[in-house]
Amino acid sequence: SLSTRSTRPRAAAARTCAAAPRRSSSARSPPVSMECSPFARSRLAELRASYAPQSFDKHDLLADRYLLAREGRYRVYYVPTGAWPRPDAKVILLGLTPGLAQAMEAAHLFAETPAMLRDDEATYSSLLRKHVAFKGSMRTNLCTMLDQLGLPKALGLSRSDDLFHDPASPVATTSALIFPVFTGTDLRNFSGGGGALGKLPLFRQMLEELLVPRLVAAPSALIVPFGKSSASGLHFLVERGLVAPERVLSGFPHPSGANGHRKRQFEARREELAHALRTWFAKTPV
Repeated sequence: SLSTRSTRPRAAAARTCAAAPRRSSSARSPPVSMECSPFARSRLAELRASYAPQSFDKHDLLADRYLLAREGRYRVYYVPTGAWPRPDAKVILLGLTPGLAQAMEAAHLFAETPAMLRDDEATYSSLLRKHVAFKGSMRTNLCTMLDQLGLPKALGLSRSDDLFHDPASPVATTSALIFPVFTGTDLRNFSGGGGALGKLPLFRQMLEELLVPRLVAAPSALIVPFGKSSASGLHFLVERGLVAPERVLSGFPHPSGANGHRKRQFEARREELAHALRTWFAKTPV
């Protein structure tokens, strides 16, 4: 079930949980509290309530006070992203993780949006989708591919750009690793590195504690992971029985301009992907 948790090592948190009372050696160890997770809702709520970086430069956005967790060369930082899908969302577009440019856009949006709108989950998720999600050439490339697959038509829209700008859009946008992940001493954007996300305890924890609840929140949505790394995170969740395999549209290339093989990959899978979309919406009409 979704509440079943493993005993794998947990990612190192950026702060230490309060020590639990001592128990006798014969007593059964209690389960690890979710409040001891670096991604506990209470902690994320505290960071959101106090979020006010001194500037929108990398140095201030990735300040120590916003460090959520770390493991090896990887660091995860809090940025006010992590939109929740509407329960009736029809499609979830799933990137890998927000990069620095997206983190800057999200910080700008948070600072410029009145608190009343930020506190309305549906409204703020719509603003994140419009102003932050996959912004730039990635969104342009993504819309081109989705148009060619016929997704807007299947959703009753004229073009893929409407998926981002229409407040009533049936599409949700998020990432396999909800909060920005950086790597190395110079904190470079994490691009997946070709490895499966399920191999690292930190990433497994992010998938289970942050992504799964968002996917469960929109139970009828088709999930479209971008590229192999994002898809590997979903494959891990499918193997654990946390995501139904039929919900996943496999083989969609990552739309980043850095993916030089994007067009060739898309053309090779175009008919298969279009057929999968038609089949899905024939069974789950909008």
